[in-house]
Amino acid sequence: MYYNEQLYFWRQQKDDVAGMMCNPEAFDFEASERTEIISYLPDLRGKRILEPAAGIGRFTTYFASVAEHVTAIDFVAKFIKKNIKASSSFLNTTHHIGNMMDVDIENESFDLVFVNWLLMYLRDDDARVLCDRIEKWLKPEGELFLRESCVSASNPNRPHSHAHYRDPEFYEDLFIQKFSLLSKGNVVIYEQRHANSNQRWWLFKKIRFNWLS
Repeated sequence: MYYNEQLYFWRQQKDDVAGMMCNPEAFDFEASERTEIISYLPDLRGKRILEPAAGIGRFTTYFASVAEHVTAIDFVAKFIKKNIKASSSFLNTTHHIGNMMDVDIENESFDLVFVNWLLMYLRDDDARVLCDRIEKWLKPEGELFLRESCVSASNPNRPHSHAHYRDPEFYEDLFIQKFSLLSKGNVVIYEQRHANSNQRWWLFKKIRFNWLS
């Protein structure tokens, strides 16, 4: 039931920037926001990237321009169709329509998993399951970039009922069990526009365990 409610919600959103960001003002600052997020990423040259909840391709096209390969997944067909169109000039992209909670992905097949506004739409137990799966999908010492709305919506005056605005400690405590934290911060443009310092991001690295020690 929960999955169906989320799917219904997202199918009602337009396949444009405002629909992806659930904000009719998004066209005014989306490019700046995207540029800022990209600035926090590691060097992507030669990397294989997994992009869950890829939407219409706000980040997919950039990844395709610098990385070896990008796999973009979303559970809304019209979003993936638009993503495919946006990425049509690249030969290094793969697109799938599917639910990240049951998608079949080979272990240790990605250098970076890029998660942007996804866990806030999952229940706590599902977030924990996805954490375990991300760890398996990453190559040894692979990296995870995570960005979520914490405490409140990106625009605190426009919350919606389908998101969980958790404390940032929830995400740190969740991933620190399997990853080392490389860096973290907040998305500054939301401070400037909405006095909101709780658009948080983290860059983690998969821990390489020495089972012989």
